[in-house]
Amino acid sequence: MRLLPLIAAFLLGLPLFAASTAPETTAPVTVASLADLARVAAADNQTVRMAPGVYPLADYLTPAVLADIAAGVDRKQSRPPVPMFTFTGNGNRFDFTGVVFEIDTALYSRLPGRSYIRCLIIAGDNNTFNGLTIRQVGAQRGSGGNTLSVAGTGNTLENFTVHVHGSHPYGYGDLFGKGGPNLLGIQKQSGIQILGANTLVRRTRVISRAFGHCFYIQNGGGIRLEDCYAEGVMRSTSDMLRDTSGPAFDLAFRSVYENRDGRYVITPGYMKSLVEDGFRTYGGAGSVTLVNCTAINTRAGFEIGARDDATVKTEIIGGNALGCERGYLIGSHTVVRDSRGDIAHGPLLYLRGGLGSDVELELTGDGPAPGATVHALATIAGQNHRVKLTRQAHEKPAIALPIMFGFGMPDHAEMASPIRPAPTRNITLINTITTSPVITSDTLEGSKIETAGRELPDTGLRASPGTWNLPKTGVAR
Repeated sequence: MRLLPLIAAFLLGLPLFAASTAPETTAPVTVASLADLARVAAADNQTVRMAPGVYPLADYLTPAVLADIAAGVDRKQSRPPVPMFTFTGNGNRFDFTGVVFEIDTALYSRLPGRSYIRCLIIAGDNNTFNGLTIRQVGAQRGSGGNTLSVAGTGNTLENFTVHVHGSHPYGYGDLFGKGGPNLLGIQKQSGIQILGANTLVRRTRVISRAFGHCFYIQNGGGIRLEDCYAEGVMRSTSDMLRDTSGPAFDLAFRSVYENRDGRYVITPGYMKSLVEDGFRTYGGAGSVTLVNCTAINTRAGFEIGARDDATVKTEIIGGNALGCERGYLIGSHTVVRDSRGDIAHGPLLYLRGGLGSDVELELTGDGPAPGATVHALATIAGQNHRVKLTRQAHEKPAIALPIMFGFGMPDHAEMASPIRPAPTRNITLINTITTSPVITSDTLEGSKIETAGRELPDTGLRASPGTWNLPKTGVAR
């Protein structure tokens, strides 16, 4: 399922961040090797053009360079970041049109151990980077870190393409764990990490064939992503259960997640993304704005993790989540507008709890794909939220999946796990999808429902009709 390049360009009229305006104090510099680039990338206020071509990091990481990297590792940290290449200068403009950085996964073992590998780190401030392609090749092994980390402040990235490859195990999503508990050792490989305030990323694609996030924001405020694209790949659990060798087979098809019949096993009939989230924010992030961004076949298209005490909002404007394991997984203080998603492989929305979010989503597509079990259109819990769910009038009727109001997301958002009632207070739900009933739990307090479909109390659906009237022959009538 692909909609390349993007379903973007809504012309929202929003103010755009300007690229770095640092003055150029020297003539443009042209480099044709990674060694020359490393020297230039440590200086300030330059315009740098790199000659088009493929540049293997293996050629750059000589014993001398590796020794310098090892000497620079901060051993006071329990998990110090270790780069292959670092941009430390400030106020530079880098033109990488036609340039490919190639990273062989065999290089990870050459870097200092017990560390957090970030293949490329932008450590300087107020730089602009344009046109770079990063490509990982080699065996399926992960670094445990990411491909590109933006750590400095005020940096702009435009027109990047990142092909993420290499993690172990690969092919099972998060079914064996994702950070504890784990059934075996997990080597992740993520795409672009953002740590620096006032970062702007435009027209950038992360195509992931590894277990890890595509874009993830852990710190910094004033961060904006425009017209960005994240892509993973899906696999059915039924296909996993056909394995006759490999990690799932060796583990007797166990999983870290409890399924609906109480067993910790891979359950047939579901679709799993083999990558993590398309766009992810963590509690340490400040104000974040995502405009016209698209996620396809990722675990969550958009997983937003603002803290309950956050004083700023995260905004998703013009979002598209298509073919994801779950489209939007939303917590506190998040605004979603002019955004949409399908239920091809999982729910449109998990509003997992938290408070103070305002979510408007449009359901699109034809419903669950063949072989995909989807139990709900949405689950909604928390307090002081507003949720509006719509479907365009010209679309054919949607499958009658319920909106579960007063229910939390299943544990760890694993769709094969049970959906249970959760505390829900002072939430307004507006549903214009006539085919989707609203199932309400008895945890609802002070909430309001406006629905074009049916409203069904969960307690009534669970009420027993009485004993079976069986004849003496034991055959039910």
